[in-house]
Amino acid sequence: MPQDDPALDDRISRPAPPRSGTGTILRSGLVAAVFSLLALGVLAILAGQPFWMPLNVTTQALWGPEVALIQDIDLSHTLLGLAIHVASCLFWALIAWLAYQLLGSAALAGSGTALLALVIDYGILPERMSPGWHLALPFGAVVCGFAAMGLGLWIGVRGNRGNVVRRQSRVERTPPPDPALSTDPTPAIGPEALRHPTPNVVDQRQQRIDPVNAVTEDPNKNAR
Repeated sequence: MPQDDPALDDRISRPAPPRSGTGTILRSGLVAAVFSLLALGVLAILAGQPFWMPLNVTTQALWGPEVALIQDIDLSHTLLGLAIHVASCLFWALIAWLAYQLLGSAALAGSGTALLALVIDYGILPERMSPGWHLALPFGAVVCGFAAMGLGLWIGVRGNRGNVVRRQSRVERTPPPDPALSTDPTPAIGPEALRHPTPNVVDQRQQRIDPVNAVTEDPNKNAR
């Protein structure tokens, strides 16, 4: 029967090493930025606004609430708003990663960070310091945008620590040699050495039945 290799089983079930915190934060922030932007863009279209409108209004901290009237794509609003949005998501990704280290749950870290961001942006900070999404969308759509960001954070941080992966190994394992079928000569001791000599020892029984050395050669004749 094939024998299990404890060392191989240990390698199969060993947790993967933790990923870098910087890599996790970057991945989480970018995923959160994409998820929230897609959600906000679709909701903007449903509200009769251009897809990029949530990015334009994000620059309200610089240009004021009048950005809600600008529906064109330009460098000073759309691209700048995209940069602000990504930078903000990276900041919240850092918070989510720290929360994950503390709580050990990616779901709690992602959803809790999104809720914290919503409370701070729309409950504590001055209105002009908020993302400005409320200038183009109803508040329910704003909440959906934060929820999408939380989903992205959850997906980003949940792979930070490798989970123990146990899989059924189909690796063919070599069974141990059967002693009964072994071809390796085992030196005999005492009388057994005469009954079953090793290949380099003359069988004494053959010496007795072959006195003229027709089959075997006397190893002692050259020493005389």
